Amino acid sequence: MFKTFKSEIHNGVGGAVELAPGYFKLVYDIVHKVGGVCIGDEVQIGFGRTGSHYWGFETQGIVPDIVTMAKRIGNGLPLGVVVTTPEIASVLAQKIQFNTFGGNHVCFVGGLAVLRVIVKEKR
Repeated sequence: MFKTFKSEIHNGVGGAVELAPGYFKLVYDIVHKVGGVCIGDEVQIGFGRTGSHYWGFETQGIVPDIVTMAKRIGNGLPLGVVVTTPEIASVLAQKIQFNTFGGNHVCFVGGLAVLRVIVKEKR
C-alpha cells in the first residue's frame, strides 16, 4: 500500500494563509523519495478561493498525487470528489470503498451543473 502525506496548502477555516514559497515542493520531494503519496486537500480552498489560482496547490508549484475537493463543487449539495492517477486508482479499485452519500444521483447532477457554470463563466 502507499504511504501518504496529506497537504492542506491553506488553513481554510482560519482564513487563506499561504505557506512559505517552496515549502511543499521540498516536502513533496522528500515524501516521493521514500515512496510516499502526496494528497492535496482542496476542500476549503479549491475552485478559485485563493484569489490568484484555481487550486491552492498551484501556489506552491506542485501537483499532488491525489486531490480531494468538496463544498463549492456541490454548491450546497453534499458532494465530494477525489481525483488521482490511473496507477493509484487501480490500487484503490481493488478495495471496497464506502461513502455515506456515494451514488446520490441528485448531488452528482448538481455537481456537474456547477462545473459547467464554472467552465462557461471561466471562474
